[in-house]
Amino acid sequence: MALTNQYLILNPSLKRIGTLTVDGATKFSNDSVKIQLADADTTSTAYDDDINVGTKDSYTGTINLNAQSKKFDHQGSLDVLQGQPDSDKVVAGNNLAYYDALSGHWYVMHIYSVEENNTAATKHVTTANFTNLCLFTLAHHYPVAMAESDTAIKVAFTSVFSDTGWTLKFNTANAMIPDISIDGKTKASTLLQTLLQAYNVEVDCYVEIDSQGNVQSKTCEVVDQLNVDKVYTEAIFGKNITSIKRTTVSTPITKLIAYGANGSTIADDNDGKVYIVDDEANQKYNPDWQSGLYYEGVITANLIEHAAGLKSWAEQMLQLFNHPRTYYEVNVTPTFNPPLGATIRFKDDQITPALDASGRVIQRAISFANPYGNTVGFGEYVTVPVATPAWLAGYQSAISNALEKAKTDASSVKPVALTPDGNNFTDPNQTKRLILQAWEGSTNISAYIDSKGFIWRRYNTDGTIDTSFNQTGYLVQAPYNAVGTLHGTIETSYIQDDPDIKLQTDAIINLGSFSQNDSTLGITGAVQYMCPLSNGQYLTSRASANDDVIFVLHDTNFKPISKMIISGGGHGASFSTEEVNGAVYIWYAIKSNSSVEEFAISRIPYVANVTLSNDDNRITRFCTANRYIRINVDFKHGYVLCSHYHGKQDVLQLDDVKQGSYNVLYSFDATNYGFDPNRQTYQSQGIDFPYVYFQSGDYNMKDPRMVYAVNAVHGGQEFASNYLLDMDLGLTDDVIEPETCNIIYSQTNQPELLVTLNCKYQGNSLERAFVIPIKTRPAADDINTSTTD
Repeated sequence: MALTNQYLILNPSLKRIGTLTVDGATKFSNDSVKIQLADADTTSTAYDDDINVGTKDSYTGTINLNAQSKKFDHQGSLDVLQGQPDSDKVVAGNNLAYYDALSGHWYVMHIYSVEENNTAATKHVTTANFTNLCLFTLAHHYPVAMAESDTAIKVAFTSVFSDTGWTLKFNTANAMIPDISIDGKTKASTLLQTLLQAYNVEVDCYVEIDSQGNVQSKTCEVVDQLNVDKVYTEAIFGKNITSIKRTTVSTPITKLIAYGANGSTIADDNDGKVYIVDDEANQKYNPDWQSGLYYEGVITANLIEHAAGLKSWAEQMLQLFNHPRTYYEVNVTPTFNPPLGATIRFKDDQITPALDASGRVIQRAISFANPYGNTVGFGEYVTVPVATPAWLAGYQSAISNALEKAKTDASSVKPVALTPDGNNFTDPNQTKRLILQAWEGSTNISAYIDSKGFIWRRYNTDGTIDTSFNQTGYLVQAPYNAVGTLHGTIETSYIQDDPDIKLQTDAIINLGSFSQNDSTLGITGAVQYMCPLSNGQYLTSRASANDDVIFVLHDTNFKPISKMIISGGGHGASFSTEEVNGAVYIWYAIKSNSSVEEFAISRIPYVANVTLSNDDNRITRFCTANRYIRINVDFKHGYVLCSHYHGKQDVLQLDDVKQGSYNVLYSFDATNYGFDPNRQTYQSQGIDFPYVYFQSGDYNMKDPRMVYAVNAVHGGQEFASNYLLDMDLGLTDDVIEPETCNIIYSQTNQPELLVTLNCKYQGNSLERAFVIPIKTRPAADDINTSTTD
């Protein structure tokens, strides 16, 4: 069975359930499938964006510098008009299979997300986004740990693909034995990309399909060079090239700074210098070379620890970057479609300078609906993937750069004093809050400074220093008798490598999983939030279709015991519990039953198996907000967090709330810390004053699963962590949606992050619960910061 120009629809068990064609019963359009064997400088579209770059300090075998660019990627999308016979089968979790006549193979693409949109004609269109099933499978598999050792290619690939359901086929003479290790916490998809670079090989992941369209086998073929024996005819502009784009990276790098594992450098093996240079290339390409200037670049190898090996690797990499590089993207006619890896010669006499060259096809995009949209890419490929995901790189880089600059140049750090209560005293018993922030450029680095590094000095009205006034900390209370001039100073010697707090991801506790549905109580749907009770039981919330909120009491093993419904109670996105004399009270923002858009911070007794209207007299309302809010209460320190859903976070004092006052003490916007409401779905939040936690991640898996922490007082970001990339939860689920983000305390009185995830694995929905310890940075040793008049 080898029909082209169509896609077979396969269910999760890879059985055929439908067909998409260009002109048949169920039509598709706007399809585009891109496959690549290496990265060019102009593109980076991997499904798995977390790639560790590494090589052994010394190893045997032939080194191909471009091996560092090897990356297997296979992505695509298409549109299907709804209302056709098989259009309802194009859903996330199902698969699409297509036949590629050039390779002679069938490929299965897993639909990992869908979007529904209206066209101008008001018809509904489903857009399916898909990736090669092998990549998707590997992205949800964590291979068993393997100690670091010299490893042959078959052993390495077999270790990564074990228990994935994919059969390996080796067509390679590769004899290299690089140093390979598996930590047991890295996704197989990440390890695959590392192996491609370490062994300088390529893969082709395809399936065998029977006459009924059902998948019979799944194969990943490992080869030295894909289609290396295929030399294609010339591609000539105006003949079989319809358009050509030539991208040249014109500025070479002639001075390369290399970092290894844990920030190590080459200094110990390079006369104390952390960089290497190429003077010959610098004289050739840099007009300012006589002034001692170089074109500088930075590169990181996460798996190299020793200076000698790092320097050797840097010298190899500098050969890739020390000259201008060119990449070509060509639109071709439908009749000219060279396979991936093939060598072709291409000409264009009209372009300046004239083009007459040959190269391997390293990227290829095809479309059955629009064959004239086919493209091929070829040229020199040298991009070395980095470890930091794109959505984190910006802010993390800014903090890292700001800290390095602050450590080396104290004058670059600017103290900023805030007086949220004003600075005029009207009563001798008053105190005023003084907040001191540390900024380096446009980056708030306050979270990385020990509290003793925020120094306050008082100047008397005659200009002398008050030696009796000696306060430190980013938040101080100034009494009436402190009237005068207060001066805030940042002592940069107190800059730390770690923030105030961070997640202890090597000590994650899996509390267990439970079904979201219970026929006895008649509850269904995902848990929105969870709070533990002192007796080991749990209280959870669920939203319902008619805008009711359902609170469910679970035993210590998460089995539902009872429920309480609040009519018109809203989404249930977050709440807190208070226990008084054995009774459980729920703190929750409940919607007013009037037509006014108003939500009240309320205290609700948990009454088993009853339904309360949202104006029930058993509900105590304290203060209101004129917009939708989600709340969490920190009873330990006496604060209430009110989240305005799309970014704004207000911190109120619990005593003020009880008096009916919505008096905001501290406030910040989540969008200032990397959260983008246009690209991410906000989920929930928690407070452990002064720290505010919030998280994001949609059910459709299209945005990163992130958790953030911010110090609400000085405004510094503590961390921004990705649940799937920065920690190992041991999950292989198809859907992982963050729900609960609640701060609890352990039996030893240590703060912990309680997380629940709405998961889906092989069609089954489960709620999974984890506890992540929160580590507080130890206090720094005292430094002499006294002044001499």
